[in-house]
Amino acid sequence: MRLTRTPLALLFTPAIGLASLLTLLEVSTPGLSYWALALALYWLALAITWAWMLGPGPGRRGWAPWMFIPLALVLGTVVLVETDVPFHARFALSEPTLERYARSVRGDYVSDRWWGLYWVNDVEKIPGGARFMVTSTTMNWKRYGFAYIPDRALRPEEGRYDHFTGPWYIWSEGP
Repeated sequence: MRLTRTPLALLFTPAIGLASLLTLLEVSTPGLSYWALALALYWLALAITWAWMLGPGPGRRGWAPWMFIPLALVLGTVVLVETDVPFHARFALSEPTLERYARSVRGDYVSDRWWGLYWVNDVEKIPGGARFMVTSTTMNWKRYGFAYIPDRALRPEEGRYDHFTGPWYIWSEGP
């Protein structure tokens, strides 16, 4: 049994799936990169297409059963983004690798490589731990990453660190 034979439906549903996947990937790192702007335009184009498909006109019949699939994808994406599931899941899967490297970081560590599920652009040894830059330039001109500082309390003058979980912090630097 086929759900639909409409060519637009066969193109629209995977397009929504791709937008959902890219959105979940984008929100799974600290800070929003410039790709978020292109992604917002992509979502806007999909919303306009959706409105056109539901509107009156020749060859358009309004609501069709296949439209529940893209709707479910959009609602699922919104729920996951609002509850921060992609960010916490990606970090949880990457934490053992990041912690292993954070414990052994020296001043000469190789950057620009995958550690866990994050592409780490830069690694820096800091007093009591290490920090990893995972989002280089964002829409607010900051750099973001994770800092591993297990054995000491941070002082306000050391920069912008927000506690994330356990010995992990999200750090940012820039204007």
